[in-house]
Amino acid sequence: MSATAQDMPPFAVPPGDGERERSDTCRLNHVHDVHDVHAGDPLDDAIDPRSEAIAEATKTCEGAISNSATDPGALAGEDFNAAARFLRREAPDKWFAIRGKLKTAVKTAGVKLADIERASRPDSGEVADESSVADELVALVRKRADLFHATDGTCFAALSGDGPARTYRLDTKAFAQWASFAYYESTSIDGRSGRAANEAATRTATTVLTVIATHEGDERPVFLRAARHGENYYIDLGTEDWSAIEVKAGGWRIVARPPVHFWRPGTMRPLPMPIAGGDLSLLWRYANIPKKYRPLVLAWLLDAWRHDTPFAVLELIGQQGTAKSATQSKLRRCIDPNAVDLRAAPKSVEDLFVSAGANWVTSLNNLSHLSQGTQDALCSLATGGGFAARTLFTNGDETLIEAKRPVVINGIVPLVTAQDLTDRVIHVDLPELSEYRTEADIDAEFERDASAIFGGLLDLFAATLGRLPLVKLERPPRMADYARLGEAMVAAFGWEPGAFVSLYIANRRDSVARSLEASPVASAVRRLTDESRDNLVWSGTMGSLLNKLGGFRDGTEAWPRSPRGLGDALRRQRPALAQVGIEIEIGSAGRDGVPVVIRRREHREHCERGSDCKHPSALSHGDCEVEL
Repeated sequence: MSATAQDMPPFAVPPGDGERERSDTCRLNHVHDVHDVHAGDPLDDAIDPRSEAIAEATKTCEGAISNSATDPGALAGEDFNAAARFLRREAPDKWFAIRGKLKTAVKTAGVKLADIERASRPDSGEVADESSVADELVALVRKRADLFHATDGTCFAALSGDGPARTYRLDTKAFAQWASFAYYESTSIDGRSGRAANEAATRTATTVLTVIATHEGDERPVFLRAARHGENYYIDLGTEDWSAIEVKAGGWRIVARPPVHFWRPGTMRPLPMPIAGGDLSLLWRYANIPKKYRPLVLAWLLDAWRHDTPFAVLELIGQQGTAKSATQSKLRRCIDPNAVDLRAAPKSVEDLFVSAGANWVTSLNNLSHLSQGTQDALCSLATGGGFAARTLFTNGDETLIEAKRPVVINGIVPLVTAQDLTDRVIHVDLPELSEYRTEADIDAEFERDASAIFGGLLDLFAATLGRLPLVKLERPPRMADYARLGEAMVAAFGWEPGAFVSLYIANRRDSVARSLEASPVASAVRRLTDESRDNLVWSGTMGSLLNKLGGFRDGTEAWPRSPRGLGDALRRQRPALAQVGIEIEIGSAGRDGVPVVIRRREHREHCERGSDCKHPSALSHGDCEVEL
């Protein structure tokens, strides 16, 4: 004799109807039984007892959660457990909504969510256990995606099929969300909610997939925002359809499936949809860059899409009221929009590389000081380097973060003092604004013009690539790839050969002068040289030189305390001093100490126009500056 409705919990499905429903479900899942289904089934017009049972179970769980603030035992009662059991088995989507509320409730009730899940776990056989769900996830992902690994060992899943060419990094939240939804979708039958993969099963599956990608998958290059394939460059638009911009000499186009793999961090945001024949001059309405610096900044923007060359570092300096942050934000939004376009100074070198690993452009805002270690790290980041540290909770494993990124920083006073970084810096002094507009108005106008600006930038990139093979630098400066690109860019505007390099050398010379002024040792050496009338300024030991320079120092900040400290400071500043005509020779240590020789020499800087000069003049192409 079957149980009556009064004998059953209010959220239970009556056995007869449940059996009929499960029988129909099974029948519909077999192709050879489909002919048994016909119109006019009396079940079509009946009230769905399962829906009523789910509603009752949901009500029971929510009531227990509401009462748990004053009665924690409500979350351990049999009514709650039975209702939770039913939802986990019959309506996983409803259970996950309840589970989200439980995460907040257990903090107040003082109980553990793990204990609740253990007590409400469905009986064996009613729902798949974690290991079987993990196995199903692995099989599902292998069916829908191609697993492989990058050169640094990072593992990826590239979706196959006719949809968007998505590529997910296996250790990211984006992959876990896609896999969980794919599992839920694949277990949905005849409009009935699918099953949910819990966090433990997803983690287990990800571990297995990572092993498969490492040992069975092949090695392929994977890119973040910018890539090169053959002679063409590709820029990930960041849109839902995963399309990209293909740029080659003379033109660009949007491609639905680029020939390279792009992956996307969670903070990446889409670029504007470009307009062919755009108007690049609109950029200067929003970026407070003086005309003489605009060629340098434009070349930096274009170079940021060439992942295969070292990057120059853009330094924006200005007092309050020069729109440093707004200018930097707009420049970044032209090449790599992000949820946070401007970042604070990193607390450590490790933080800097971790951020660079998940962002294409490293954009640091409103800095007041850069330590020697941070400057060394930025130099390594711009030209290609890595950071290694012991993997957490292990003794023998090491985690390596490799990255090469475009870098832009801003501050009130010049920030770069280390010579290695000075050689890679494009320094821009921002003028005060003549008029002020609200940030909201500027952002609204920029959004309106962004597509035209982006299109104009792509037009310039294509034209520059067309000129690049024709550019030859007889005596290239430091950052030769950047300088060559700049020469090709200004050639597209009709400028004479050597114009960009001349401007770049002048900017570097000013940066060197600033770095020397920031170093008390270099300033003292220059004063000593100026006082001497002979080409041989000094010959003696490092210890005696330290005593001699003491009479030329300003204050005591950052002054070396020993001959060894002086030697380290001189070695760091020796390249910069050589650029202003001061040559320093440091010998090997002897009985009396380390010998040092300082000489004054004729200093003549060259430019690509073929003339040697002490002071390369700034560009005077007025009409072309307006076009830029």
